[in-house]
Amino acid sequence: MEVTIHERLCRVLRRLASIEGGLVLLVGLVVIVAWVFGLDSLKGLRPGLPTMNVNTALCFMLSGIALVLASIPHASPFKRRAAQVGAGLVALLGGLTLLQYVLDVDLGIDQLLVRDPGQDMELGYPGRMAPNTALCFVLLGMALLCIEVKTRMVGWPSQYLAALSGVIALVGFVGYLYGLEEFTGISRYARMAVHTTVCLLLLSLGVFHCRPDRGLMSIVTQSGLGSVLSRWLLPPALVLPTLLVGLVLVGYRSEAYSLPFALALIATGLVVVFTALVWGAAFALDRVEARRLSIEAERIQLMAREQAARAEAEAQQRERSRAEAAEREAQQAVRTREEVLAVVSHDLKNPLGSISLSIQLLRRLLPPGEQGERMLKHTLTIERSVERMDRLIQDLLDMASLQAGRLKLDLRRHAVDELLREGLSLLEPLAIQKGIALHTQPPREHVQVRCDRDRVFQVLSNLVGNALKFTPEGGMVTVEAVLEESFVRFLVRDTGPGIPPEALPHLFEPFWQVEGTGKKGTGLGLSISRGFVEAHGGGLWVESEEGRGSTFCFTLPRASLLVEHERPPEPPVH
Repeated sequence: MEVTIHERLCRVLRRLASIEGGLVLLVGLVVIVAWVFGLDSLKGLRPGLPTMNVNTALCFMLSGIALVLASIPHASPFKRRAAQVGAGLVALLGGLTLLQYVLDVDLGIDQLLVRDPGQDMELGYPGRMAPNTALCFVLLGMALLCIEVKTRMVGWPSQYLAALSGVIALVGFVGYLYGLEEFTGISRYARMAVHTTVCLLLLSLGVFHCRPDRGLMSIVTQSGLGSVLSRWLLPPALVLPTLLVGLVLVGYRSEAYSLPFALALIATGLVVVFTALVWGAAFALDRVEARRLSIEAERIQLMAREQAARAEAEAQQRERSRAEAAEREAQQAVRTREEVLAVVSHDLKNPLGSISLSIQLLRRLLPPGEQGERMLKHTLTIERSVERMDRLIQDLLDMASLQAGRLKLDLRRHAVDELLREGLSLLEPLAIQKGIALHTQPPREHVQVRCDRDRVFQVLSNLVGNALKFTPEGGMVTVEAVLEESFVRFLVRDTGPGIPPEALPHLFEPFWQVEGTGKKGTGLGLSISRGFVEAHGGGLWVESEEGRGSTFCFTLPRASLLVEHERPPEPPVH
């Protein structure tokens, strides 16, 4: 059944690639006819917008033919060679155009087929395609040329080349979608016609669709849980950010509301959509983990029964077989959880990139002066939301690495006072903003610990950030380092309300939060922090009394008393 589903999807996608190539071929042919017979209405979609020139249309015809031939399963050697020739010509024409821009020369290829009578070109090169259009043709030509090539480093490079071309074309398409009509500054060098952006996007998608069983596309076409989840997440990830921003801009241009309110709508909508996706992924992983623990418990029970029935050979064999079967199921559950996490983290980072692109386009609409600066704060709110969602994804990845026992540490010697100073430097503005005193008490002696600097910074950030979150205004948070015989004890002490006694046993459990605090988060910070500390060979615990604040403590092993630069002197060279 799985093979049938996979083959059916591959067959549909190959047919879609052939259709995409045929559409691009048709557009290129129509534009060339328009240039030959002087039909200005077919060169561009409407007056005032950039037109598609002859060389661009020729490249679309060649690349469309190459894509159609490449999408044919079990094509003859002649058809494969024809597709390679067409792709090579596309890359060559795009490369020569870029060379003209770089060297500021005219190779006589811009008006080789049809002479462009327009002399008021923005860049002063009649008949020459824009630099970004030429770059896209170089990338797509190379992608179609090496569509059967697989490398050890990146796998199938054709898909990465097509993806880069698609991103360049998407910038132009989204710009037109959001009402871009004036080309000033750097945008003068990116004047793609509207139908040029659409054709480039179709070609980029066609490269993926004509080889759906390879590289990145193989994740989508398989029938496993990760593939099903990717097919469910990819459409909203690709469409929702652009659609949401476009709808809000329509309302703004119709003067239904002001620009600050439009930015607030965009920020709220994007945060709600992608936070819901992140939380859904988190709960899905939690359910998979619960299933794994249940299977593990069943395996332990089966092994206990095997020991009790050791006298009976047949019973012992049956129990051992059942235990082994349960352990295969446990490994499959772990693999399923890791596949879900990999797909979710990959598919959620793509829309985050789309959000950043949308914000960059929106900033071009900001008016100058004080009003523009106030509006800029809304865009910063969106960027902070993006960073928050990226942090959620990273927390899920860290939790999976800890639970799978695959956490990698970069252990080096670091001074304790430098760790405290650098680790708390980013939290000082937050403490000042909340009106909380943040004190640091480094050890009196110079001592080093052997640790992963970034992981320790993350632990300090989690503990101190929680302390600042729960400490009321006017309170104090103290970070202290105490030297012990073989380790260093770090203490994060606050003057907050403390932790209820019934909550202390559950404080370090994943996805668990104290009820009634009004503070929302992922519930992963303390669990991840304890995992990081224990991976260093230390421990993390809490001491708290309700109404009298809390103290979180963790330990790190001290480095050897011999510092790294103390080495015996080398004999002089004579």
